[in-house]
Amino acid sequence: MAARNGYFQLKVEQDGTYLTLFPPTQGGESIDIREVGRYLDRCKLLKYQIADINNELQNLSTEKTFKISDEVILPPDAMAVILLTKDKMGAVIRIYPPSNKGKAYTPKTIMDDLYHEGIKHGIKENVVKALAERPLYCHNIPIAKGTPPVFGKDASIEYKFNTKPGAKPKINDDGTVDYHQLDVFTKVKKGQVLAVLTPEVHGKQGMNVLGESVVPPRVKHCILKHGRSITLTEDRLQLISEVDGDVKLEGDTVFVSDTYTVAADVDPSTGDIEYEGNVVVVGNVRTGFMIKAKGDIEVRGVVEGATLISEGDIILHRGIQGMNKGVLQAEGDVVTKFIESATVKTGGDVKAGAILHSNIDAMGSIICEGKKAFTIGGTLSSRSLISLKTIGNKMGTVTNIRVGVDPVIMNEVVDLNKENEKLSEEITQSNQVLEIFKKRMENGIKLTQDKIVLIKKANETRIQNQQKLDQNLERIARCKELIAQNVNGRIKVSDIVFPGVRITIGSKVMNVREELKFCQFRLDRGEIITESYC
Repeated sequence: MAARNGYFQLKVEQDGTYLTLFPPTQGGESIDIREVGRYLDRCKLLKYQIADINNELQNLSTEKTFKISDEVILPPDAMAVILLTKDKMGAVIRIYPPSNKGKAYTPKTIMDDLYHEGIKHGIKENVVKALAERPLYCHNIPIAKGTPPVFGKDASIEYKFNTKPGAKPKINDDGTVDYHQLDVFTKVKKGQVLAVLTPEVHGKQGMNVLGESVVPPRVKHCILKHGRSITLTEDRLQLISEVDGDVKLEGDTVFVSDTYTVAADVDPSTGDIEYEGNVVVVGNVRTGFMIKAKGDIEVRGVVEGATLISEGDIILHRGIQGMNKGVLQAEGDVVTKFIESATVKTGGDVKAGAILHSNIDAMGSIICEGKKAFTIGGTLSSRSLISLKTIGNKMGTVTNIRVGVDPVIMNEVVDLNKENEKLSEEITQSNQVLEIFKKRMENGIKLTQDKIVLIKKANETRIQNQQKLDQNLERIARCKELIAQNVNGRIKVSDIVFPGVRITIGSKVMNVREELKFCQFRLDRGEIITESYC
């Protein structure tokens, strides 16, 4: 025998109304007293004692019939409760038996109930027929299933060149770093295919059990974007270079450009330089001038107190003597022999032979290694890794080294959580007010105008607070993503860390009070630890 849930049946006699309880079999679900109460209310039976029924249920082991009311009601026919899934892609039916004088379900009455609930699509007619012939009471039985949508496929672009070229300096046999031989650009030949587009494939609509269309997620549409000196083929599926030159991907746009070369210094004879491609300066960049390039910037001389802004990489063959005025800002990497008294901000890595009294903020790594590499003074910040040879000096010069998430983000999460606690409390209070008035209305109590205004205000406050709570939760999730991306932040030292160095990882801070050698710093169980590094 298959498992069967417990169920109940009304019997209407001349002297009153009786209830028969059928216990479950083979591990089926027991009768829920709340379900019995809802059913009797639906049958409009007013005078009964729910406690007496509950006592009988507690001791139920065999089928039992007992009188529950002196009322004689109209014998109820078979009835059902129909429930939709949250996504409206499915429906279940829960059937209750007819009374001893009521009418049993037929396929037509089941279908009528389904249509009354708005269910029009995906009805399982074989189940309808089976339930009419062999009803199964107090079971949730799938009765309808929607047609799911067919998902499409996003468009995609394949770039036929290295979209992230890196200027990697050569490490000599003696441990020194050679910043003269740098492979900066990605070269392209005339006629070369630069990118290939695979168009999107659209999905197909589905339908839920209410007959409503279910639209598949919108697929991503892409187009090939390009600058000058590039041909888009007639079918708009390929990019072809028109010239020999350098190719670069900026955002989602492909550029092929010649390189603008300054034969001497950037000074009053040239003025500021702003260029759509790459810029090469053979000489120096003098104090007070600016270079702004859509591509890379390469300087073979010295950069003084100047400003260099690049949407690619910045390559300095010698270095920058910033005099507390120099600025290097790159969306890619910064590679230089030395950085002194300058501000550096980069979306990629910073690679230098020496760093003195400078403020550096890198989305990628900060690397200052080599036979004579050192870092003294200033602040170095990286989201992931800082790898240095020596930090600080014997004079105890204050040097700040930071990895991981900014404290601002950590504080924002704390503030948002506090605000959410207050919002949740206010939402609960609003719900309580609304529930009180709802019960009054259900009991037939007429509400005064001032009470109606109070209800409207409580509902508006609840909606506003819920919207703000949802926004806060989205921001907290984003902050947690940023935090999770930086849990492995490390500071590596291949030689010495001197006293006066301040180590910060995430929100944790450690002041170095004695010389440490060949070590690395990382977070372990929420605290900064020092361990050997070879």
